[in-house]
Amino acid sequence: MYYRGYGCGPGGWANGFNAQAPVNISESDSAYTIRLFAPSLDKEKIILTTRNDLLTIRYAGNKDRDDQHFTRKEYRAENIERTFDLKGKIDAEKITASYLEGVLTINLPKTAAAQRPAQGIPVG
Repeated sequence: MYYRGYGCGPGGWANGFNAQAPVNISESDSAYTIRLFAPSLDKEKIILTTRNDLLTIRYAGNKDRDDQHFTRKEYRAENIERTFDLKGKIDAEKITASYLEGVLTINLPKTAAAQRPAQGIPVG
């Protein structure tokens, strides 16, 4: 699996517009799991799509009201977009996702071909 950083602002997660929410990606024999750290989001506004072997995570949040004056502001969740290349290794029909306690968890089951065990190569 490969990350493509489309639409990520130079300031990272705390910078706001098209911020790059941090992720952890783990792999088991049968699946990859993406955990995207994204606190305080409206679950109904999170959009996951697959197209042309790319998984895209989008969130279109609300801008802060102009009448709010912060003494310190370290985060905002306005817009998020992350794209991952599935490289033909994922069964897109079986992808599942959940959002709990500020973490979006996406389970990406591998195709049968991607689950083949590694083969040893003898050294002669």
